[in-house]
Amino acid sequence: MDTSIRVLGFWFWWLFVIPSLRSRRPTGAEKQALDIAFLGTPLVSFVAPAFTKDTGLIWAANFAVVAGSYGFAFLAGGGDSSSSDGNKPGWLKFIYKSLDFGGGRERGVRK
Repeated sequence: MDTSIRVLGFWFWWLFVIPSLRSRRPTGAEKQALDIAFLGTPLVSFVAPAFTKDTGLIWAANFAVVAGSYGFAFLAGGGDSSSSDGNKPGWLKFIYKSLDFGGGRERGVRK
């Protein structure tokens, strides 16, 4: 099989799965889990090929990141993001806010 197709196999998580789950506009712990997974899976996909060329193992590592992010978000009580914003560093708030595009504010949604 061509290398580009094999590489697409483990980039599949970041390119298709996580954006598809994020398109449902989740809230609370699921939103936090998908934000963490969206940042973690590219890191795994860039770093893992330096250690192994087995694309199945890299795919499993990306799956572990997504499953781990869900576990962390739900077990750490990542419920409402507005209530826990006070104890997050500014740079992390900026990253999470940057990931939350299309929240309706750009279209002038009224409250």
